[in-house]
Amino acid sequence: MAILRSEAEQAVLERLAKNHDEIVRAMLAAKEGNPFAAETDPARRQRRLQAKAGLTPNEAAGVDNAIQVTAAQQGVAAGQHVDIAAAIRTVKGLAPELEARKEVVWGDSADFVNVSFLTIGATAARAVGRVAYRNGRAQGSGFLIGDGLFLTNHHVIGEADAAKQFVLEFDYERDLAGNIRTASRFAIDATLFLTDGDGRDGLDYSIFAVGKRLSGPHTIADFGFTGISDAGDKHMLGEYVNIVQHPSGRFKEVVLRENRLVGRYDNALHYVADTEPGSSGSPVFNSEWQVVALHHWGSPWREAFGPDSAPLPVDVNEGIRISSIVKQLRERLPTMDAAARKRVEKVLALGAESAAFTEASASEDTGSPALPAPRMEPDGRITLTIPVEISIRVPGVGAPAPAPAPDPPPPPPPPAGPALDRMRGRVGYKPGFIEGFQVPLPKLTAAMEADAARNSLAEAGDYPFELKYHHFSVVMNARRRMAYFTACNIDGATAKSADHSTGKVTPLTEDSPGLESAEADDWQDDPRIGADQQTGEKIYSGQKVPGFPTGGGRTARMFQKGHLVRRLDPAWGDDATALAAEEDTFTYTNAALQVGFFNMGSASADLPNSGGGKLWRTVENYVLRNAVATDARISSFTGCIFEPGDRQFRGVGVPGRFFKIAVWAEAGKLKSLAMIADQRPVIEVWPEALFAGESLAEAEKFGDADELGKVGDFLTTIVEVERLTGLDFGRTVRNGDINAGESIRRLERAEDIPLHR
Repeated sequence: MAILRSEAEQAVLERLAKNHDEIVRAMLAAKEGNPFAAETDPARRQRRLQAKAGLTPNEAAGVDNAIQVTAAQQGVAAGQHVDIAAAIRTVKGLAPELEARKEVVWGDSADFVNVSFLTIGATAARAVGRVAYRNGRAQGSGFLIGDGLFLTNHHVIGEADAAKQFVLEFDYERDLAGNIRTASRFAIDATLFLTDGDGRDGLDYSIFAVGKRLSGPHTIADFGFTGISDAGDKHMLGEYVNIVQHPSGRFKEVVLRENRLVGRYDNALHYVADTEPGSSGSPVFNSEWQVVALHHWGSPWREAFGPDSAPLPVDVNEGIRISSIVKQLRERLPTMDAAARKRVEKVLALGAESAAFTEASASEDTGSPALPAPRMEPDGRITLTIPVEISIRVPGVGAPAPAPAPDPPPPPPPPAGPALDRMRGRVGYKPGFIEGFQVPLPKLTAAMEADAARNSLAEAGDYPFELKYHHFSVVMNARRRMAYFTACNIDGATAKSADHSTGKVTPLTEDSPGLESAEADDWQDDPRIGADQQTGEKIYSGQKVPGFPTGGGRTARMFQKGHLVRRLDPAWGDDATALAAEEDTFTYTNAALQVGFFNMGSASADLPNSGGGKLWRTVENYVLRNAVATDARISSFTGCIFEPGDRQFRGVGVPGRFFKIAVWAEAGKLKSLAMIADQRPVIEVWPEALFAGESLAEAEKFGDADELGKVGDFLTTIVEVERLTGLDFGRTVRNGDINAGESIRRLERAEDIPLHR
């Protein structure tokens, strides 16, 4: 929850001070086992009893009488102003037998709910979403209220112009198995934007339309909505409320039936509950899952005092009463434009419809089912068990509603993939890895951070976009589903040849054949980010290459999972760590769409040890061989160069170029070298080209022997890579550039790579 402005927070504290006696009264009533005695309005309590438990007016009056009689005997008389300190002293010394043993003690022991409480609560929770910046940083919570409109706090999003910075995320949560669901993300359509400020007298709400879907499997209609109404029978002091929220931006959570409603003010409700920053905008539900308040403030309240002026440690929260918001919306209808007025009128009608069942149950004194007889307890307590009916507005009511589309089943667990718990404790890239120097991670611009994937396991103080692995880190462009950059530490002194498919680990030498070993194909998703924020198997499987249905020709022309951090580079240290690091490289966050010509290369006699004839691979091997030969430490950065014109393949833009930067120390100085590889010439003929209109003849055009020559390898500068990517590698890396000030030039042979200068 964002911190409220001082004026708004001061207004909350003033309301709490004025409500002091009522709040303490409610806490004491709950302590004495008679929580509904906290309600100071008997008429409201009776209406609520009718709605809550399906009672007739006469039945509700009888139960209400028992509540008041018991409260009077306890010394906390409902509806009267009492000396709270004196009341506490009285009840501490009072332990009478209930006269005639016939009063009903109405409290938690009789506050039963139907088993459907949980099922309907889960339905209501689907309408709750997370408000986040486009880079994934949490801002607050909110919920759908019907007709594609979303309700949150003004202090979460206060202006229509600011809405473009944010997205709405639904299903940002874990499933029953603990796996992260694929969230559905939506833009905000601020052409409808209604708000009331968070100042002294404001209702601190904003209502706006949900815009287009940005990612994810579900439409906005799949999430239903929760109706809002100003019905007068939705709450009474002393009962429980339930809060569905994204505390601190975490996955969706619920604070269930341990939150006592302890105070009511003109436009606000006060309740004791566990909330955190990020909970702002959460719906506060009653036991029938009707919204009674819009949560907007929570803090330890130090001004509550009990007996002998002793402080009562309690966290009191405040929510804006939904009835107050509904009433203001009705008042504002004449001032709205026609389109907004129509949608708001529909929302109000839907909310009134969802509340109608309570009004009907309270209107008649006949036809109610017989109640079970009261049960006498050994201690003189009489328990009355009352059935509870729960109702909630769900999509499609008013006509035979089709069953909501079930969530797609979670993918089966991979046979040997990194589980979420396995990702904990990864150290990642170390900036101080090269002794005597600090080489930090590159910095993203604010615009790039808006598209960056957020690590769900990031802890306080962590860079929230860094995905840490053994000896390397990745920062993802969630929109493009590939890495902005990878950063890897390479230790030549302890380098290993590790093969996770066989589990074999051997020392790596400068002439090791392991440098040229083939790469396996068992890749896994990273569970710390959404499946829609990385490429995944569906992007690569079942490709059609016109003219090359099978064989090596097809493989060379299809898109492959190109390693950004090469599997051998982080494989160092003890055998177990080296093997785990090699396995980590087979994570889709480390994959880039690279056409086979580019990713594999073809044999070339005049470029020995070139990794198959490609200079990009030559640089990789050259760096690693030198590290092994000299026991050196090297840091390497590799990533995609994203451009607006990149062609689409299966909904993903394919980077045409990639960069690589090597950083090392030599003669007490830090040095760096930058290189760019260009695969655009070899994707002129596109896999699955026929659907895009290219002819089969064009698909055959790479039949010549010079296919690989179309790949471009260029020596460049750190500054040029920064210009092309938007990344900031820092002054230390720029100052160490051995090619600084030189022009960009194409490399023709390995000898043109000046790794020592």
